[in-house]
Amino acid sequence: MVTVTITIKPYLARYMYARYVQSLEPESESRSSPSSPSSSSKPVPIHLSHITPIYHFLHQLSVPHPPKVSWKETGNITFVLPNQNYGKNPEVYNYIGQDSALIIEKEIEMEMKAELYGFLLENKFKNGIMFKRSMEAFVEHYNMEGTVEEDSLMRAFQRWRKLTKDSHEKKDF
Repeated sequence: MVTVTITIKPYLARYMYARYVQSLEPESESRSSPSSPSSSSKPVPIHLSHITPIYHFLHQLSVPHPPKVSWKETGNITFVLPNQNYGKNPEVYNYIGQDSALIIEKEIEMEMKAELYGFLLENKFKNGIMFKRSMEAFVEHYNMEGTVEEDSLMRAFQRWRKLTKDSHEKKDF
């Protein structure tokens, strides 16, 4: 098993660990909590299914380790690299650069927002739960307290709703 560790926004790392907790590799006794920012060892690796988009991003964006870059991995999230029967060998293609990590971070953020927005809308219109209460429940469920401002997520949601509403109104003409 070959792993890669990258740094992403802390709330997205927590989201991923809570979302994919069932796909974590068994934790050794010497390791600390996967989302613990103060741990000196690298986080527990997430083993993604081939049906997740992030799995394919990891496969596409992995490159051979540059010769002048340290082998010491630092970051707040660790993934098991895809082990394809064809294509890239993870023993060789085992490095994710900073630009590639940003692309992966954006994909994780899109996944999180899609889930969050669906959750907010369903709770509001099917269950009658206010957006603020649903936002609090989502942030708590994914252990993101203290790492993200709920107000900033709510503003992004409101901007998205306005954009989708405006685009639907334009299509009615």
